[in-house]
Amino acid sequence: MKKAIRAFMWAGVGVLFLGTWANAQTNVTLTAPGPGYSYDGIYVSPYYATVGGVANTPVVCDDFGDDSSKTTWTATITAFSGLSAPTNTSWSLAGGSLAQYNAVAWLTLQVLQQTPGSTGQIINSFADWAVFDAGQVQSYLANNPVTGGPLTTTGPTGLCTQIFGLAGCGSTWTQADGGLLATAYTDGAALPAGGYNLEIISPDVANSKPLAVCSAGQQNCAAQEFVAMSVPEGAAALAYLFLAGLCCFGAIFTRSRWQIGTIGAA
Repeated sequence: MKKAIRAFMWAGVGVLFLGTWANAQTNVTLTAPGPGYSYDGIYVSPYYATVGGVANTPVVCDDFGDDSSKTTWTATITAFSGLSAPTNTSWSLAGGSLAQYNAVAWLTLQVLQQTPGSTGQIINSFADWAVFDAGQVQSYLANNPVTGGPLTTTGPTGLCTQIFGLAGCGSTWTQADGGLLATAYTDGAALPAGGYNLEIISPDVANSKPLAVCSAGQQNCAAQEFVAMSVPEGAAALAYLFLAGLCCFGAIFTRSRWQIGTIGAA
């Protein structure tokens, strides 16, 4: 019986590791484009999704060049703790760097910490898009100016100046121009203790065997790339519970056998 229990527990360990490995690729369902907050005709982050079975997960978009054309798709999850170049993420495949992902991580945390619908959340959302696609964000804002309200596009306190500094939306941005993007690169490089507790959700290419990750700007992606706080994935969480149950059962059974044996010997 002890051998059977031992074999059963090792099988549980196998299920745990296989479950965790399998969830490198998982289903994502976009449930809301955001709580209704938008600027200049675009919903800003965070959006909400079910990721690996975890509902109402706030996700922040770092991809201005693609659209989410489906409500449910398959994605590859990459933890920031395991991020290196090259890696299996959309922007890495498109030539993005680790420094850019660190800037995105810093801005993502700013987005999630801002008051929903605030100008701060809007500014950080557009800056997050601009890390990998500054030119397209500049072009959109320049061609769709907001001239009234609490946050205009142009002017000394406008969105273009706050994100791109001296470059505004009229010229190619560099870090020397300052603005929020420059701050994100500087502060993002100073990793917090333990690193960024975030994960990158990169959409997979449909009908690819094995599934491959879309590179940004392909336009045939099922969705955009998103970033979220690290969450326990459904199958992996169930596997941990399953293994814990096995351990408890084994401990109870072993204890019972020991007590029975002691009573018999007496």
